[in-house]
Amino acid sequence: MNTPSATFEFSAHVRYSETTHDGLMSLPALIDIFQDCSIFHSESIGFGPARLKSEHKAWVLTHWHIVVHRYPQLAEEITVGTFASGFKTVSANRNFYMADASGDIIARANSTWGFVDLAAGKPVRPSAEHVAAYGIAAPLDMPAESRKVALPEKSSACEPITVRQDLIDTNEHVNNSQYVRIALGVLPQEVLPRCVRVDYRKSAVLGDVICPQLSVESERTVVVLCDANGAVFGVVELQ
Repeated sequence: MNTPSATFEFSAHVRYSETTHDGLMSLPALIDIFQDCSIFHSESIGFGPARLKSEHKAWVLTHWHIVVHRYPQLAEEITVGTFASGFKTVSANRNFYMADASGDIIARANSTWGFVDLAAGKPVRPSAEHVAAYGIAAPLDMPAESRKVALPEKSSACEPITVRQDLIDTNEHVNNSQYVRIALGVLPQEVLPRCVRVDYRKSAVLGDVICPQLSVESERTVVVLCDANGAVFGVVELQ
């Protein structure tokens, strides 16, 4: 497939460790490889996590919208790519895609990221240098969506989870894909959703207690991840 100059991509094979019992890549593994691609991209232009951390800054994911046409199978050759598709005052949009050996896109995603001052704990405007390094490309064609995932009217409480060290990333909070793993873990049966939306509203950190709330509706399944007082860490919607 033809890619714009602002795009970063790499090739890989689906690893056994990334698959479910049916030999297909799991949803968390798909999210992880998209995230890895964004990190590789940032490292390649000199703005990886270590550089940003030295400046007490970070890009923090606030929203996923993922569409999966099919999940790749064990040992299948894939190409994963990403590019920035827009910058606003304190946020940016980044697109992702996964293509098979024929160049057909089998999964695509749009994501929103906030630029954060880690010392102050609040969003700030990235410098012109931070923005220019990425370039920009036209956004992928994605289904229309509302920006926020609507909370369900009714839900059922699930077993609380205490945040362990293995859930924490370099920004010292729960990594974005771990919220999806937690959500999948409370479902009554295994699913491979075709559309996934995730809102990240508050960062969970080591020792926090996450209280999942499950709602199974006719068109979607929603897991709201709250703290003990009901404040929302994140909302995971599966269709």
